[in-house]
Amino acid sequence: MTQPHERIETHTYTVLLPVREPEKIRLLLPYAAAIAAQQGGHVVILSVVVVPDGQPLSDGMLETRRIRADYAAITRTDAQPVPVRSVITVAHDLTAGIRTAAEEQRADMILLGWQAAHSSSERLFGPPIDGLLRQPPCDVVVVRLHSGTPWRRVLLPVRGGPHTALACDVALALAEQHAAEISVLYASNPRMPDNAVVRESLQSLRTMPRVSRWMERTIPVEQAILAEAPDHQAIVLGITGRSGDPEAPVGPLADRILRHANSTVILVRRRMAQAEEQVQQIWQQQRDLSAIVDRWFAENTFSSTEYDDLSQLLALKQQLGVTISLALPTLNEEQTIGEIIDQVQEHLMRQVPLLDEVVVIDSGSDDRTREIAIARGLPIYTHQEILPQYGTFRGKGEALWKSLYVLSGEIIIWCDTDIRNFHPRLVYGVLGPLLRERRLAYSKGFYRRPIQFGERIAASGGGRVTELTARPLLNLFYPELSGLLQPLSGEYAGRRSALEAVPFFTGYGVETGLLIDLLEQHGLTALGQVDLLERIHRNQELQPLSQMAFAITQVVIQRMEQRQRVSLLEPVNQSMKLITQREDGSFHLDLREIRDHERPPMLRIPEYRLRRGLPPEIAHTARGETS
Repeated sequence: MTQPHERIETHTYTVLLPVREPEKIRLLLPYAAAIAAQQGGHVVILSVVVVPDGQPLSDGMLETRRIRADYAAITRTDAQPVPVRSVITVAHDLTAGIRTAAEEQRADMILLGWQAAHSSSERLFGPPIDGLLRQPPCDVVVVRLHSGTPWRRVLLPVRGGPHTALACDVALALAEQHAAEISVLYASNPRMPDNAVVRESLQSLRTMPRVSRWMERTIPVEQAILAEAPDHQAIVLGITGRSGDPEAPVGPLADRILRHANSTVILVRRRMAQAEEQVQQIWQQQRDLSAIVDRWFAENTFSSTEYDDLSQLLALKQQLGVTISLALPTLNEEQTIGEIIDQVQEHLMRQVPLLDEVVVIDSGSDDRTREIAIARGLPIYTHQEILPQYGTFRGKGEALWKSLYVLSGEIIIWCDTDIRNFHPRLVYGVLGPLLRERRLAYSKGFYRRPIQFGERIAASGGGRVTELTARPLLNLFYPELSGLLQPLSGEYAGRRSALEAVPFFTGYGVETGLLIDLLEQHGLTALGQVDLLERIHRNQELQPLSQMAFAITQVVIQRMEQRQRVSLLEPVNQSMKLITQREDGSFHLDLREIRDHERPPMLRIPEYRLRRGLPPEIAHTARGETS
């Protein structure tokens, strides 16, 4: 309970006015005061004393004293409708000083003045306006004063963008100050589809105070604004950055209006929400994405030949003190599973004890797969019998997800079991980077993939879904992953700490989902790929490959929807018409439901946490998909 002598500090709306010269203060302070008055706030006049780099900030003391005396006279003689006070900050950079003051004063808005004489054909503003508009610490308003003509009308162009509400507030505050009317302008380019919902939602602005005109024009926005500008003494315009150029603080529309309109122009930019800021940060980090991926490709692409000395790998394992598990997912692999187990046990357990356990995760084989593994002494788990209380789905991804529950190692390796030319490098190759490079969380294999046509084997042509579906989709929507040669390969390894924290798709989309989620959680530099030379396996017919491609496309779309990278129709279609040809030559459409379910991160499963000795957490839904 609050004691009587305690003072509860409340925040009032603060407009920060970074300006130093008395004449500019005289011109801009009425604008700042009008906006602050509308919000029941106050104005803080800011002066930044810039001390050259290399000199101590204390060298700004004398200049600070002089400015403080000037400010005292200004705030004492300038009567304004709101409280006005002044602050002085010392910094090595003007923009940094404004940002520091905005944070310390808890500013809601920064109001900046701009003179057209300071621009060029290449650069409109310059510092500090450029930097504050690109990454605003709070709402930002830029005023370009044109003349002392009394205001009669304020033009307010609207399109329903993120800055509309702020533009309306500023237009109303300044119209009230000048006793002017507001004209709302909605323009739609006839060459572009118009958003009727947005236009209808803006109709409420007709009832805003001081709005006397509502104008709709079916011409490009720039033409509409410049056509109406001569009848208006001020234009209030929301701005966004230039599309494709994050360095440009304003887009081409605001640029042209500032250069060609003979009116006072007020640009407003709302401080973006945290999610929007994160998107912009990602965009800026990826400005030169091609160079980033090229560098990743050079630094994070390894060769299995680098790890041929298994004794060195064993020494690294012992030095790190980690345990390593290999899971072999199977479904009717009697032709290949015996040779794979023999080579793993001989080279990676008996000769060099690199693996601490090898486990078969079977999905209900009805051939001799299980008998062959049992005869070689391997533990076998049927994935349908692991965590049965959470139900079961068909698919390799389901088997991999459940294998996390039964495996004990801190590094997990998965390897396909339909390989006809198995070599231990398919295992130690993906393991090596994780032992040598502690920055890596996940290691993915790639290889040459011959394809068999009857009795003939072609040197290339395998990986058809990879080249025709997976890589094009990743290049389009997750270009960070465009350097991965074979995102769908079945040989990969990861640290348990990374794998247990991401969801798993239950079917064909498991590899794609893991790549996207690990990228999102750990970044590109935590992913590696390893050349495993050549791999020959059982090639599938075209129809199953079509179903695989359909499932992978669903996964990419679902992730884009969830990460808000794109907005598509919901729900994602889960049925596919497969075309089959009958013996008589006729065609038939076979409707199939193809859907990868999404399992939650294994860390959310209470039984897993208990098994791993982890404290319980708030329960999450584990059955079926995650939310």
